[in-house]
Amino acid sequence: MAAATSDRFVACPPDSAFLDAMAALAGGVCVVTALTSEGRPVGFTSTAVMSLSRAPQLLAIGVGRAGRSLPALLGGRRFALNILHSGGEHVSRRFADRTADRFADLEWSAEEPGGLPLLLAHSSYTVLCRVVRDLPAGDHHLIVAAVEDVVTGTGGPTALVHHDRRYHALGAA
Repeated sequence: MAAATSDRFVACPPDSAFLDAMAALAGGVCVVTALTSEGRPVGFTSTAVMSLSRAPQLLAIGVGRAGRSLPALLGGRRFALNILHSGGEHVSRRFADRTADRFADLEWSAEEPGGLPLLLAHSSYTVLCRVVRDLPAGDHHLIVAAVEDVVTGTGGPTALVHHDRRYHALGAA
């Protein structure tokens, strides 16, 4: 019976079935921000975020290999994980758009020291992270990061969630 079970996982299902299954998995919406080696802010929207360890405090994010922010994450070894509040859908869409000037006309600040771009006005929390491990994984990289600090945003205890290819606000009045 064990052989039959393992054979089940050899052939891949159709890509659409995999994408549909992952769309059924609700995920908190975050924007990962970093600085390029030239000091330019970069960022992208992500639901591929997980708490990994409480002691030491670690989290993991998935980053596409083709993403423009990956070199900044790997080169600078630091990033900010901005956990968007329930009113942050427009910010999520902007950072998911490959053509948008993502920081133009958007309220953000620079963390000191280090200058990481923080989206506190759009976040419930912002977690400052230092990359400790980078693992290539298919068409993505799995980045493991140590938590350096947690900053409370201005959004209160609400959350923006992505499920079934749509945004949902949680905890909003």
